Amino acid sequence: MARKYRKEFEFKTRWYHRTPRYWFQKAVARPEGEHDFPEMLRLNVERGHTPVDKPPVRIFLGTETAQYRAERVFVWSVRKYRNPARVYEIYLMKELKGYDRSGWKTSFTNYRYGIPAMAGGTGRAIYNDTDQIYLSDPAELFDLDMNGAGMLCITQRETSVMLIDCARMISHWRLKDAQGGRKHTYFRDIVHDNKLWGKMPGAWNARDGEYVAGRSKCFHFTTLQTQPWQPFPEILRYEPHPHGDVWFNLEREADKAGFTIFTRQAPSRRFTEMAERYRLLAQAGGGELQARRQRRRYDVHGPRIRELVAKTNATSLLDYGADDRTRGANDPVATDHARLPFWSGLAVTPYDPLLAEPAPAANAAFDAVISVDLLQHVPEGDVGWMLDQMFAAARRFVYVGVSGAPLSATMPNGTTSECIGSSAAWWKGQLELASNRNPGTRWALCVVENDKAARGVRAFQGGTIARAA
Repeated sequence: MARKYRKEFEFKTRWYHRTPRYWFQKAVARPEGEHDFPEMLRLNVERGHTPVDKPPVRIFLGTETAQYRAERVFVWSVRKYRNPARVYEIYLMKELKGYDRSGWKTSFTNYRYGIPAMAGGTGRAIYNDTDQIYLSDPAELFDLDMNGAGMLCITQRETSVMLIDCARMISHWRLKDAQGGRKHTYFRDIVHDNKLWGKMPGAWNARDGEYVAGRSKCFHFTTLQTQPWQPFPEILRYEPHPHGDVWFNLEREADKAGFTIFTRQAPSRRFTEMAERYRLLAQAGGGELQARRQRRRYDVHGPRIRELVAKTNATSLLDYGADDRTRGANDPVATDHARLPFWSGLAVTPYDPLLAEPAPAANAAFDAVISVDLLQHVPEGDVGWMLDQMFAAARRFVYVGVSGAPLSATMPNGTTSECIGSSAAWWKGQLELASNRNPGTRWALCVVENDKAARGVRAFQGGTIARAA
């Protein structure tokens, strides 16, 4: 039975598409995720439109940290083509707890089979891989006549885009099986044996050469080595995609609109929960917050910041991540600026986005804006809008210092502060995206990959700094 599920030849990745280091690697070790729930982005009815009397369009997106560019462009495509009179809910299935991910091709492979349970066994849901973009309103897919089928997809093998009847499928695709390491074939056989499959029109999953301008409604960049955004350059030898401009045009639109998936006005649920925890700790005395500030690595970042201050003749600085209520005795901002070479001659303004309102001035009110050892502690979906705040407040440069190593910060109540621990390449990508949304602003990034001070430090620059260096 497995033969009928065989992948089409033209979409395969061969050994010669990989870099030599990964020629013979069969599987990637994937630890259990750390999130209890998929983060949900809700697109409400836009102002001025009369709501339609239809259920929200629910989209479950399989994604992973390295696919941050693809994830953002996917969401932008939904926003672009959606019906503004209808509610849409996009669930970002990423790093979820409880799944045995050994042998998975991606970090999200089996999440799709847990969708009926995640949806509460009610209503419909669309599943999409993150390497896709919509070119038409996904509500058209959501509202298709399923003719009694439990799920629709273009072939019985190709589950990368599905329309799922959650009430019908929850008794067949059980959460414990999705979490327990079952293979694709197990779930496909259930669909086949119980006659649950229905055929989806091919326009909703147009793969690579199947794309037809003006006809395809969901474009799937299936072949890994031709994906335009090139998420894994250390693993794959990339080739140009013949229709890559379709994807890049959407990304340029998102950049021009200053789009981030979450915003200061509508942050992620995890950010809201974390900010509330920190506010409560601050009200109780802020001991953990003070300790967090004392761990800021000014031994690494201070001289670099001072060099940029001198190069740009900056006289005012916003310290994005410092706050009067959280300063410790070892924090340079808490002591006499004149006695510290990092801050001599600077007017320093502290600001903590987790505690303070309102937001810092968005009219380039400071020569320099810095953030040291803050951003790795916030949910990754909120890094974008926080960088935008920093860029908007800076006249001359933005400096970001983070740790790229996995971290753990336990608070007095026993809970763990979220720490991203992403690679230097990921952080560099975030700064580049922020620079695209905020053109003309200099930036510098320093990632401490090894906790032993200067060893394992990677530095990057962009904008005017890079051209002047």
